[in-house]
Amino acid sequence: MLTKRGYTVLEAENGEIALEIILEGEVDLAIVDIMMPTMGGLELRQAMGEHSHPTPTILITGQPELVASLVEDDSDFQSGPISLLKKPAHPVKLLAETEKRLAQTK
Repeated sequence: MLTKRGYTVLEAENGEIALEIILEGEVDLAIVDIMMPTMGGLELRQAMGEHSHPTPTILITGQPELVASLVEDDSDFQSGPISLLKKPAHPVKLLAETEKRLAQTK
């Protein structure tokens, strides 16, 4: 869907590869699953911060209740560069969050 809208989409099979891609290239937005092999989405977010790489991020999860306590006190989720979507992410919601996060980087 994002490719059809003109976005370039890069894929990674796990969190460590995603971090390499983010740190090596010009990635405007990371859309990541909270549960990924080798490094989950929350760990990826932390690693990006440790590398001073403030890439806007959309986290996707099938278990939003598990992370609700983590995000309710996190200012990044309130008005910052991070969104949380429930799986399966509705295409309209995913596109809207993508456009919102990309607009914030300009």
